[in-house]
Amino acid sequence: MKRRFFLTSSTTALISAAALPSGLWAQTTETGLPSGKTSFHPDYVETIAELAYFWGYPMVNMINRSMSLGSAPAPGTLGGVFPVSSPNRIGMLTDYIDPGQRSVACPNQDVVYGLGFQFLDQSPVVVQVPDFGDRFYVYAIYNHRTTQVGQVGAPYNTKPGMYLMVGPDCEGEIPEGMAGLIRWDTNLTMMIPRIFLNDTDEDRAAVQPLVNQVMVYPLQEYTGKMQTTDWTKAPDFPGDDSSGGETKWVMPETFFDQLPDVLDRVPALPGEEGLYAQFHALLEAAENDPEIKQAMINTVARVDAETIPDFLQWRYNGKPAGNNWNRSLNNAEWGLDYYNRVSTSRSNMFDNRPNETQYFYTDVDVDGEPLDGTTT
Repeated sequence: MKRRFFLTSSTTALISAAALPSGLWAQTTETGLPSGKTSFHPDYVETIAELAYFWGYPMVNMINRSMSLGSAPAPGTLGGVFPVSSPNRIGMLTDYIDPGQRSVACPNQDVVYGLGFQFLDQSPVVVQVPDFGDRFYVYAIYNHRTTQVGQVGAPYNTKPGMYLMVGPDCEGEIPEGMAGLIRWDTNLTMMIPRIFLNDTDEDRAAVQPLVNQVMVYPLQEYTGKMQTTDWTKAPDFPGDDSSGGETKWVMPETFFDQLPDVLDRVPALPGEEGLYAQFHALLEAAENDPEIKQAMINTVARVDAETIPDFLQWRYNGKPAGNNWNRSLNNAEWGLDYYNRVSTSRSNMFDNRPNETQYFYTDVDVDGEPLDGTTT
C-alpha cells in the first residue's frame, strides 16, 4: 500500500534516490519453482541453511539492533557510553565514543557519533543538517541490507537544511522549506552521523551548537524551522555490557524464525529471485517437518560457533594489500558480495563506502607474528 506524505507545490533538488530493483519475481512462473513439499536430502538442507545464514546474517543483525538500539524510550545513551534512540529519531553523543562500549566494534576515535533507526513504513522522517562550515562530517545512512545509500556530508557538499527521508512506498511532493528528498529502497534504515572533533576543550565547545542541531524526527513534527536538542541533557538508559566482546546480535536458535521477516521486508535484488525461492522452499519444509527445522538450526549453530568467529580475523575481510595487511572490498556497497557483507557484519559493521573511507586491517606484523601491544 502506498503511503502519502505532505503535499505542496514546491519542487526541490533530489539529494539521492535508491534505485528500486525492477522485475522482481516478474519473470518467474509457477513452473519450476522449488517446493517445500520436496523430500529434501539432509545434505541439501544443510547446504541451503548455511547459505541462508551467510546471506541473511547482516539483515537479521539489523533487525535485532533496531529492536534494541533503535527502540529506547527516548533518544539518549546506553550505559552512558553509546547513542540510542526511539523509533524514527536519533541520539547523539557530545564527545568521543567511550572505548568501553560493546554495541559496535571498531568505531572511529576522532568524531562525535550519533545513531538512529528509521522505520519508514511508520512515517517519513525529517533529517536536519546544520551548517558545519569547513568541519568534516558525514551522515552514513544504511538500508536493511547494510548498504550505504544517499550522499549526505562534506564529501558531497550537502547544503544545510532539512531533508525528507521516505521509504519505497511513499509518494507525493515534499513540504515547503525542505532542502531535498532522500528515498530509500527498504523501510528499515539506520543513520550514523560522524562529526569531526579536535581533542581540545575549545573544539568541544565549538562543536556543541552544531551537534545540538543534528536531529531526526517524524514528519508530523516538522515546523519549517531547524529544531535543537541539548544532547548533554539526554537521558541515559541502563543495559550496555562493557565486560566483554561485542554484543551478540544474531542467534542461530531463532534465525529461521526471523528469516521470513527479512524476505518479506527486503526486496530481492535483480538476480536474487532464485535464491529467495530456495529459502522460501526450505522454510516451508521446516514448517512442515520439525526434524528438518532442527537440522537447519543445528547447521547454523555449527556455522555460528566455528566460522562466524573467524571473521574477527582481518585476513578474512577484504583482499590482500601486502605485508600481511588486508584492505576493505565493496565496503558498504555490497550488492551481491555476500561474503564481505557477512564478514564485515561480524567484525566491523557499518563501514563507510569506498569514496569516503578506505580500511586497512591486520592482526600480525610483517613476519606474521600476532600483534599483542607489547611493542611499538
